[in-house]
Amino acid sequence: MIANQLKNAKVPVDYEIFNERTIMDFLNYDFKILIDGRLCKPVKGGTMNIINPANNKVVAKAPKCTIEDVEKAVEAAKKAKFAWKNTYVGERAGYLFKLANIIREHAEELIPMETAQYGGPLSKTSNFDIPAAIGEFEFMAGLGRSLTGMTISADPMSRVMTFREPCGVVGLITPWNFPLVTAVSKLAPALVTGNTCILKPASCAPLTVLKLAEYVVEAGIPDGVVNILSGPGSEVGEAIVSSRDVNKVSFTGDSHIGKRIMEIASSMVKPVASELGGKNAMIILDDAELDAVVETATYSAFFNSGQNCGSPSRLYVQEGIYDKFVEHFVSAAGKIIVGDPMDPKTMMGPLAYNGCRDTAERFIESAKKNGSKVLLGGERPTAPEMKDGAFVMPTIIEAYDNKQEFMQEEIFAPVVGIMKIKTAQEGIDFVNDCRYGLCASIWSTDFRKALKMIDKIEVGTAWINQHLNIVPETPWGGTKESGWTKENSVLVLDEYTYHKHIWMNIDEKPHTFWEKMLDIS
Repeated sequence: MIANQLKNAKVPVDYEIFNERTIMDFLNYDFKILIDGRLCKPVKGGTMNIINPANNKVVAKAPKCTIEDVEKAVEAAKKAKFAWKNTYVGERAGYLFKLANIIREHAEELIPMETAQYGGPLSKTSNFDIPAAIGEFEFMAGLGRSLTGMTISADPMSRVMTFREPCGVVGLITPWNFPLVTAVSKLAPALVTGNTCILKPASCAPLTVLKLAEYVVEAGIPDGVVNILSGPGSEVGEAIVSSRDVNKVSFTGDSHIGKRIMEIASSMVKPVASELGGKNAMIILDDAELDAVVETATYSAFFNSGQNCGSPSRLYVQEGIYDKFVEHFVSAAGKIIVGDPMDPKTMMGPLAYNGCRDTAERFIESAKKNGSKVLLGGERPTAPEMKDGAFVMPTIIEAYDNKQEFMQEEIFAPVVGIMKIKTAQEGIDFVNDCRYGLCASIWSTDFRKALKMIDKIEVGTAWINQHLNIVPETPWGGTKESGWTKENSVLVLDEYTYHKHIWMNIDEKPHTFWEKMLDIS
C-alpha cells in the first residue's frame, strides 16, 4: 500500500493533541498570502469562509484575492525569474530539503488543519498527506540535480548540444482532494528546475497551502520566487492563466475547468499541463485471487471517500467469479467506519462540501430510476453526529449497461458501479468505451494474459493485481479527456523545462550552401 512506501517520510503523531484541540481554533488564525517574499493581506482585504464538511460549520477565514493581487504576484515572479534560473541547482535543491524539514517539524499543526478543511480523516492526513508532501520535496530535491541536456553528432566541424531551460513564470492551480501534497507535487519540480511560481490552491481548502507560504519565508527562499494566492478560480485562476507574463500553467482538477483553462491559454499559445478527471476501471477475471482483489477494491474505491482521480469507480467482473466477488466486496465495504474525520478510528469521512454530496446523490437516484440495483449504501448516514455533514455512505450499484450515466461520468464520491462480463475482451471494450483514460487495473494470475490486455487499454497508468499505488518515483497522468501531463518521476522535469538548442562552429569559417558561389576571401 501507499503508506508503506512512505514510511521513511512518516511523522510522529500524538493523537491526544488532536483530541484536546478543537478545529474551531483555526478561526482565530490570521492566514495570509505570499507576494514578493512578504506575507500580506489581499489588496482589497477580502476574506472567504472555509467550511468543515463534517458539520458545515465555518472552520477558518482565508484571504480572498482579486485580479490586483495576481498582477502583483506575476510582476514579482517575473522580476525574480532570471536570478532564480541562474541560482546553482544544488542551492535550489537545498531550499526543498529545508521545506521538507519544516513540514516535518510542523506536522502536528498541519494534520488537523488538512482534515478540518476538506474532511480527509486523520488516518489519511497523518499517514499519507503530510508524509507524501515531505517525500515529494525530498525526491524532487535529488532528482532536479540530475537534469541534463544532450549532445548531437550533426556536423564534424561543429559542436551541437541542448540544455534545459526553465519555462519562466509558471502558474500552479491545485485541487481540494489532496490540498498540500498536490501543491507540493507541482511546486517542487517547478522550483528545482529554475522556475518562479504563482500557486493557487482550491478556494474551499487553502489552509495548509497558506501555511506553506509561511514555511517558504522561513526557509529563506528569495523574494518573488514563490507567490501563493487564495481565492475563487473564476477570478484568481483565470487571471493567472490570462496573464501574458505567465509562461506555462499546470492544472489538476476536473475536465470541465481544464477545458476552460486550455481555451484561455490557447489564444496565447501557452502550454498547459493538465491532470484531469478519470472514470477508472478494474477488470477482474475468473482466475483472480479473491481476497487480494476484494481488499484492494475496497480500499482504493473508498479511500478519501472516493475523491481521488485514480479511484476505481467501475468494476468489470467475469461471470465465473462475479457472485462470490460481489458478496465479499459488499461485505467488506459495509465494514468501513464512516464518521468524524477527527476521530483516529474513522476510515472514511465526508465529501469535501455539500455540492459533492448532492452530485453523488443525483447519480444514485438516477441509477435507481433507470432500474439499477443498489447493493450497498446509497443514503446518508443516520448517526446524529453526521446529520449536518456532507456524508455519503459507501455505495455499490449493479449496472446492466456500460452506457449508463453512472458508468460513464466521474462522480468523485464513494459510488462504485459493478458489471458482469463474459470475456476479458468484453472488459477491455468497456474500459475503452469512455471519454476518460486515466488509469485501470487487471486482476488475473496469468501475467502473460494480463500484459496482453494492458496493451489494448487506453489509459496512462495500468496496474496488474494492484490499484492506486502512486509514489513520487512513478509517473502519473492519463490520456483522452484525462489530460496529457505527467506528474512525479523523472518525466515531470519535462513539464517545467524546454530544450534550448546550441550550435557552435569550430572550423575557421562558417559553411553555407552559397560559400563557393560567393567566394568570399
